[in-house]
Amino acid sequence: MISVQDLSYRFPGRNEEALRDVNLDIAPGEFVVLAGPSGCGKSTLALAITGILFRQYDGEARGTVQVDGLEARECPIYDLAEVVGLVQQNPENQFCTLTVRDEVAFGLENRRLPPADIARRIEWALHVVGATHLLDRHLATLSGGEKQKVAIAAVMAAKPQVLILDEPTSNLDPSATADVLRTIAHIREKAALTVIVIEHKLSFLAPLAPRLVRMAAGRIVADGAIGPGDGASPWAGYSAALPTASTAGPPLILVERLHAGHNGRTVLRDLSLQVHPGEFVAVMGDNGTGKSTFLLSLLGLLKPERGCVEVAGQDTRRTPASRLAHQSAFVFQNPDHQLFADSLWDEAAFAPRNLGLLDADTTRWLHNALGRSGLAGREEEHPYRLSYGEKRRLNMVSVLGIRPRLLLLDEILIGQDPTNAAFLLNLVAEEVRRGGAAVMVTHDPDVVQAYATRVLFFDGGAITIDAPPAAAFQSLAAEGHRPYLPLGWVEEARP
Repeated sequence: MISVQDLSYRFPGRNEEALRDVNLDIAPGEFVVLAGPSGCGKSTLALAITGILFRQYDGEARGTVQVDGLEARECPIYDLAEVVGLVQQNPENQFCTLTVRDEVAFGLENRRLPPADIARRIEWALHVVGATHLLDRHLATLSGGEKQKVAIAAVMAAKPQVLILDEPTSNLDPSATADVLRTIAHIREKAALTVIVIEHKLSFLAPLAPRLVRMAAGRIVADGAIGPGDGASPWAGYSAALPTASTAGPPLILVERLHAGHNGRTVLRDLSLQVHPGEFVAVMGDNGTGKSTFLLSLLGLLKPERGCVEVAGQDTRRTPASRLAHQSAFVFQNPDHQLFADSLWDEAAFAPRNLGLLDADTTRWLHNALGRSGLAGREEEHPYRLSYGEKRRLNMVSVLGIRPRLLLLDEILIGQDPTNAAFLLNLVAEEVRRGGAAVMVTHDPDVVQAYATRVLFFDGGAITIDAPPAAAFQSLAAEGHRPYLPLGWVEEARP
C-alpha cells in the first residue's frame, strides 16, 4: 500500500535534512505507530505520504514515495486525497468552514456525493468519534478536544484507504482517547483500513498490538512491536519535590461563586477556591467541561457573569488584562495563537520587552532557556518553521521571561515526547519553588501524580473533586473515572 524508498528532504533555508534516507514499506491493513522525539521528522514523513510536502514547500527531495501505486512526488493532491486522509496535529489548520455539520460535509460535497449519502456519512463519522451532540455547533465555540474529534470525523467521512493521524489524541481527555483509538482499530479490522498514527501515548496503543516504527533525527532507527517497557509511564517513581504550600499569607488566586462563559452560554457555575504560593494545581476533566474557560477567567480575558475572581489581590472585573499580565502568564492550548514575531529570538523576548523587563539578566536567562529547549543556533529562524512541539517550548520560554508569580497553562504537553515534556514541567516546578503557583490543564494522570500538589476535577462546569493527587485518584476511582488514573495505580486501603 505504501512504499517509501531512500527518501531525504530538506526544508528551504535549513542546513540539516528533516528526513534522511528513510525506507518504509506498509502493507494494506497494517496498523503502524510512528514514535520519536519532537522534531524528529514524524510529521514531515506523514506530509510526504500525502504528497502535501512536495506541493506546499519548495524544499530539496530525493527518493520515492508511492501510495497504492501513485507517486506522491508527481501525482496531483486531489488524486492522492482519494486514497489517503490526514488528520493534522493542529485541527484548526484543516478547518475550511464555520460549523461542525458543514466541516464534516465539506470533503463529501467536493466529491459531489448525493445529499442522502452525505447525511448518512456525517452521522456515521460523528458517531465514530462520539461527537454527534456537536452537529449543530459553530467550530469557534468548541474546546480543543472537541475540535480534534470534528477533524477526525471530517477525514473519516471520506472513507480513505489510508488514514494518517498526527497525534490524534493530544487534545482529548483519557476517556475519549481510549474510545477513539479503539474505534479506529475496530474500523481498520472491518474495512481493511491502513492506519498510521503519530503518537507519544504508547500506553493507550499497546493493547492494540500495532507495529512500532521509531524515528530520531530524520531517520528510522527501530521497527518492530511495542515492547513491555514502551507502554510504561516515563514518570514512574518521579517526584518534583515541591515544598508544602503556605496558606498563612494572602492567596494568589481567590475565586468566589464564579459563573462565567462566552457567546451567551454559561460554562462555569458557582466555583469557589483559593490557590496559594507553592501550589502546582492540575486541572482535569472531560473535553468541554470548562477547563479552558476557567483559565481564561483567571487571566481576566473572560469577566465573571456573577461572583468574583482576584489574582494577586486584583479584581479581574476591574483590572485590565494588560495589568494582570505583570503578575500572571498564560500559555494557550494552540501554540500558534501566541506567536507574534518574525524570529525565534524576537518571539522569546516579546513578552519581557513589552513589559519593560528585557534587561541583561533576562537576556542571559532567555538565551540559556532557548539552549535548554533544543533551539540554540536557530534564533534568527521564523517561528513557523518549528514543529508543533518546538513552538510550544518557545511559548514557554517567552512567558517565563517575565518571571511571573502565576502560571496558567492549557495543555502545554501537546506534541512533546517525554524528555521535552519533563523539560517543560521542570521549568514550571522551578517557578513554583521560587514562590509562584501554577494552574495547569492536563489529561495525563501520570504527570499529575509526579508533579501536582493538588487536583481540580471538572464535570459539567463545576469542580467535583478538589484534593491532593492521592485522594483525588481515590475519588476518581470511586466515581468510575478509571481512565484518569495513573498507569499501575492501585487503590489504597481505606481506614
